[in-house]
Amino acid sequence: MQRTKRIMTVPWKICLGCVSVAGVSCAGYFGLKSLNTKESFKDKYELSVKSFFDDTATVNRKLESLKKEASHPKHPDLQNAKQKKKDQKEDEAKFAFKKGCKLIHSEPIGSPYFDDFKNYCSFNNGDKIESGKTLVDKNTDFDGHWNSFNQKAVKDLQEGFLDIHKTKSQNVDNAWKGKMLGECKRLSTEIFSGEIPNFKEFCTKAVGG
Repeated sequence: MQRTKRIMTVPWKICLGCVSVAGVSCAGYFGLKSLNTKESFKDKYELSVKSFFDDTATVNRKLESLKKEASHPKHPDLQNAKQKKKDQKEDEAKFAFKKGCKLIHSEPIGSPYFDDFKNYCSFNNGDKIESGKTLVDKNTDFDGHWNSFNQKAVKDLQEGFLDIHKTKSQNVDNAWKGKMLGECKRLSTEIFSGEIPNFKEFCTKAVGG
């Protein structure tokens, strides 16, 4: 009886060894898979691509920007879209544009297409300005903002507006207005990651204003 007990323990040891090896193999596989999975543009900048292709006005505006001589897209589909747009082949241009942007959305962060993503394939802060408003474009647009800005607490300032607040003089001047205009223009081209209260308050004005 004792002999039988010893013999029966051998297969169990073998099986436990198999399970142990399999466990290590699985852990190694999933660990490797995790390392190989890189964050994509659409993962990191989710809000900037949400319903992007449904916004016809923005897509058309991006295509017009792409058409300009100053634009230098790197992705081949965007290069194709640029040429089609210049050739006035609107449907083909839009098809190539959407195809390229969808591919870019899935590209990993750090790919050579970051500028394409930022400039053409995503919402910028300027694209999210509410209807009836537009981006400020001259120093005098800040004439009515000094008191509000001057009284802001540090905790209520975002982005470069904090630095502007720290270096402002005691009274409104053109230097302050110029810095505000520069920051508004910079922010308008940045990738949209959610509403920036200071941008909404200081960087927009009524259309025609």
